[in-house]
Amino acid sequence: MILRRIYIFFFTYMASMFFAQTLIVFWLSRNGFGFAELLIYYMVACLVALAGIFFFPKIKINAKYSIFGGILFSILQAFVLIKIFGSYQLYLSGLFSGLNIIFFWIPYNAMHFKFSHEDSRGLHSGMYYLITPILGITLQPLTGIVAEKFGFETVFLTGAAMYVVPIMLLRFLPSFDYTINVRNYFFENKFNWSTFFQGIMLRINYSFIPIFTLFFIKTPRQFGNFFGYLALMTAIASIINGHISDKMKDRKIFFYVFSVLAVASFLPLGFAENSYYWHIFAGIGSLSISLASPFWLTFNIDYYKDIGIERTMALRELFLNIGYFATLMIGLLVFYFTTSPKVSLITVSAICLFLPVVSYLQGVYVKK
Repeated sequence: MILRRIYIFFFTYMASMFFAQTLIVFWLSRNGFGFAELLIYYMVACLVALAGIFFFPKIKINAKYSIFGGILFSILQAFVLIKIFGSYQLYLSGLFSGLNIIFFWIPYNAMHFKFSHEDSRGLHSGMYYLITPILGITLQPLTGIVAEKFGFETVFLTGAAMYVVPIMLLRFLPSFDYTINVRNYFFENKFNWSTFFQGIMLRINYSFIPIFTLFFIKTPRQFGNFFGYLALMTAIASIINGHISDKMKDRKIFFYVFSVLAVASFLPLGFAENSYYWHIFAGIGSLSISLASPFWLTFNIDYYKDIGIERTMALRELFLNIGYFATLMIGLLVFYFTTSPKVSLITVSAICLFLPVVSYLQGVYVKK
């Protein structure tokens, strides 16, 4: 019963977020922000998240109040961009995005797995990643249609209004306390290189692919349709693989096979010369990383099982955001010296080759 309430809440939140945020990158590009500025936009969010996880006071926070604040920050992330007056709005939106990571995603992720049975965590991990593409198949193309017919302002305001539903559903969620600051656990444990490189992979998927899509797609309808297509490519695989993993009780083969597949699928992205090949390569990459992501998430839950799910999710976000920031910084530096977005993408994609290697050396699912 509790899990059903959590899933319904998450479904409504993601629906609101899709409507409010799918076209943000397209809207920023249309208002004159280029490749470097868009990378900086994402970097601001990562820095805010890292600063919060490291320096937020070591106090207990009620998860429901925190999630409420996170929803408000998600609304503001898009709301401040309705009318563009200056570059400061780019950084302000990035600030709210980083605060959303701290106050929404850490407690929600903890809640999602805190109330699931340990024997079915692979299944729930797959379910976690299934809800998003199910919504994306319809809502992301719809945002493009609405933007073309009624304007971007209508899209952002509609998305903001939709957040009312998850806010109303908050009262039905379970309550617990958690701590954002996990600095002590960061220094007491070995550096989690596997999750760091997972962050590099995920940031290519969530930042570089949207930005590069702007080079091949010129209308909001095409942009929305493209991400609906990516959602379609990923809708089923995660839940099936998570279920199989729980049945077999051995996630090692899935973790490494899908990690290698995801890494290999990203390598051709930088060589796409037209929209046709971009659709093919990005679709394969999206499918592959969706196969791997549930096992990356479940690995962190297994890896930090002795410190509790709340601290686990905070530590996971910490290492992911270090990887996010490193990816964006490397991409920005390569672009600065080469003025080539393509070389920037090829470079960060090549770095991903280390993911399976460092995971093995770290002992991920390796019996010693």
